[in-house]
Amino acid sequence: MAIPTKLPIEFSCGHTETKDLSDTPAGKRKSRAFGLGKHFVCSKCFKKQGRQNLEQLNQEILVDAMGFEHDHNLPDLQGTEKQTNWATRIRFEVLNAIWESDESPEQQAQAKQVIKSTKDLPNAGWWIDNLRDTKDLEVDDLIELIITAVDEPSKDRIDSENPF
Repeated sequence: MAIPTKLPIEFSCGHTETKDLSDTPAGKRKSRAFGLGKHFVCSKCFKKQGRQNLEQLNQEILVDAMGFEHDHNLPDLQGTEKQTNWATRIRFEVLNAIWESDESPEQQAQAKQVIKSTKDLPNAGWWIDNLRDTKDLEVDDLIELIITAVDEPSKDRIDSENPF
């Protein structure tokens, strides 16, 4: 009779799963199964805990973002609930990076200009489309991107409903 490679394991969460322990030597499989059950939770509970931890982290960031928005009188973002949550987080991370990098008087003035320009960018989609991946951008690039995104109204331009 062959020694089984797949063993049922009762995890500490109370759930039971069958695990393949073929990579463990035959004489150590039962003790390995016992150790896994005693010290770990099943895969469903593990995923659930990961989602809960991620949701908690996202909520903490949103609270910080809302405090930053309140301190700087930033408008609420427009879009779906999912877009506004995502864009709020992006906007907070970018603006906070700019705000905390102001070392010289020139950079302080630029940071204030960015906050002023941000008030004219209420569309959540703009923040998601343009700033969701800013790993390779420096603070000066972020400043330029935000300041140049706001169109200055032209005196010669006449607004009308006619698209032609």
